[in-house]
Amino acid sequence: MKRKEGILFILLALVVLGAGCTDKEQNEETQILSISGQWSLNNIDPHQSGYIPQRLGYVETLVGVDYEGKIIPCLASSWEVSNDGKKWTFTLRDGVRFHDGTPLTAEIMKNSLERSFVKSAAIFGKIPVTSIEARDNQTLVINLNSTFPALPAYLSRGESAALAPGSYDGNNNLIKPIGTGPFIFESWKPEEEVILIKNPDYWGQVASVDKVIYRITPEELTRKMLLDSKDIQITMILSPEIAEKYTEDSNYNVLQQSVARVRMIAFNAEKEPFNDKRVRQAVNYAIDREAIVNYVLHGYGSNAAGLFPPEFYWANKDIAPYTYDIEKAKTLLNEAGWTDSNGDGILDKNGKPLKLTFITYPERAELPPIAEVIQQQLEKVGIKTELMVLNYDAANSLRNKGEFDMFLIGRGLLFVPDPDEIMMTDYHSSGTLIDGSGAYRWHNDTVDKLIEQARATSDEAVRKEFYDEIQAIIVEEAPVAYLNYYVNIDVTTSNIKGYRLHPTEYSLDLQNVSIA
Repeated sequence: MKRKEGILFILLALVVLGAGCTDKEQNEETQILSISGQWSLNNIDPHQSGYIPQRLGYVETLVGVDYEGKIIPCLASSWEVSNDGKKWTFTLRDGVRFHDGTPLTAEIMKNSLERSFVKSAAIFGKIPVTSIEARDNQTLVINLNSTFPALPAYLSRGESAALAPGSYDGNNNLIKPIGTGPFIFESWKPEEEVILIKNPDYWGQVASVDKVIYRITPEELTRKMLLDSKDIQITMILSPEIAEKYTEDSNYNVLQQSVARVRMIAFNAEKEPFNDKRVRQAVNYAIDREAIVNYVLHGYGSNAAGLFPPEFYWANKDIAPYTYDIEKAKTLLNEAGWTDSNGDGILDKNGKPLKLTFITYPERAELPPIAEVIQQQLEKVGIKTELMVLNYDAANSLRNKGEFDMFLIGRGLLFVPDPDEIMMTDYHSSGTLIDGSGAYRWHNDTVDKLIEQARATSDEAVRKEFYDEIQAIIVEEAPVAYLNYYVNIDVTTSNIKGYRLHPTEYSLDLQNVSIA
């Protein structure tokens, strides 16, 4: 009896060990891609916060953006516009299903768009839409009350994503995002991570990796530590100083891409001293942009002239950057009434010293050291600054309340790959007088008029002329100081293949990434 019990025990142990080996083999076969970025998912609802969901690939939009920044088909295979520019007809792609198996139809897309236009009215309220129709299962019609050539570009925003009806409860509140993308949303831990799994039934390129873990890590040094320990395989947005350390290490790949983003200082134009154009211009002249690119950015980037980097079509390439001219800066400040009356090295006016509150944030790791350099440069012309480095939400809150003088920011420019959105949001008076990220409490009647003309003009060449003139006026009036254009730097482990950086930051295209 004991002999039989012994044999049974051995057999049971072998079965358990065998099962353990099988589980291990299965885990080894499951490819998990871990990626770390500094930005958190502010809201689980893509119609309210679509940037991360779109980049990670679990939601999609009617229109996509290619690696040249051009509009391309996505969930819509084609579209056309009426002669008067007021009716846009989109034909949906055949064979697209949501992650729960529901077919994509024009009626679902209509309902999804209508919901997104309400949830993200700050974005889509700029579209002069009157109605949306589902003509049949594959045909969607968007009616406008005026010509609006930027419509397809707006429909590439992640906030306009298609969501299945099963995403919502009975009150139209989102329960779980059910999209159409190459990855399926599995879970979310606020401020920690987003977990996705492969969509095996995707209409396009099926992903190579089985699972994606996006780890939310605002601190650059923490992202570096995770990469060094191989806890992650991709880290996003490293500063040049840290990224350069990986260039000589064969275990890593350093990727860089010029993107539609500018580092700039927004001035509080609502109050002294920056309600005076001469002071805004003086700060522009007092900044040594070349030194910042060479010594802080280690050569990654280029001096900014106008709003858009020169490689993008909409840039006014005739605008020259402000030169570094301390004497010109001092002259302008003196003309504005700021002099050093007591010889303490700080300018003053009517007994008030020129001391400014200068805020920025560390999520973009290079901004605080850039701010420190600018702080030193401004001292040379008699401007004293108090530098405050806060997390982005706190810094932006101060900005929106007007409790600042200068705000250093990395501003994305073509999340909508057309100038209309950034111009309306950052430089038209309807945008500058409310919360945002661009010019603060500044308005210019000519700029307003030109933006309004450009958004209602179908001729692209004429639109380009309008936007060129707008950019020139903004540089002259200087509600902001453009510093330099971005080069994003990501680092991957050497076994990652197919990872690319997108020039408008539209998508990470993780379905094209494999682990060797």
